[in-house]
Amino acid sequence: MHHRVRNFINCRSTFVVYVLNCKCGRFYVGKTIRCLYERIREHINSIASRKGCPRVIEHVRTAHGGDVSSLYFAGLQMVQSPPQGCDRHRLLLQREARWIIHTQAAEGLGLNDRIDLSMFL
Repeated sequence: MHHRVRNFINCRSTFVVYVLNCKCGRFYVGKTIRCLYERIREHINSIASRKGCPRVIEHVRTAHGGDVSSLYFAGLQMVQSPPQGCDRHRLLLQREARWIIHTQAAEGLGLNDRIDLSMFL
């Protein structure tokens, strides 16, 4: 998947939609309101503890023997401070859902298990 990032995103960025890529081509789209590095650390720790995103954990454990070096992460989009009256977290949830749909992360090579569209209602 190729995408031109329009924001400067680094490991300390917050309110980020990110992609977790596996060297075999599988991927997962997620979001975080906290620093991106904290969320990445949680994904890595979840593989050892088996608590977290079940499809990601199962894939890395079965296809790569739990080797987290098969993973790499990238920020896709950062939600800047919205205009007054808008909910930044809701905007983040909407952007995540759009990315899941756009990349087809809930099917094929994607590791997302569902698409939550309730934040659009």
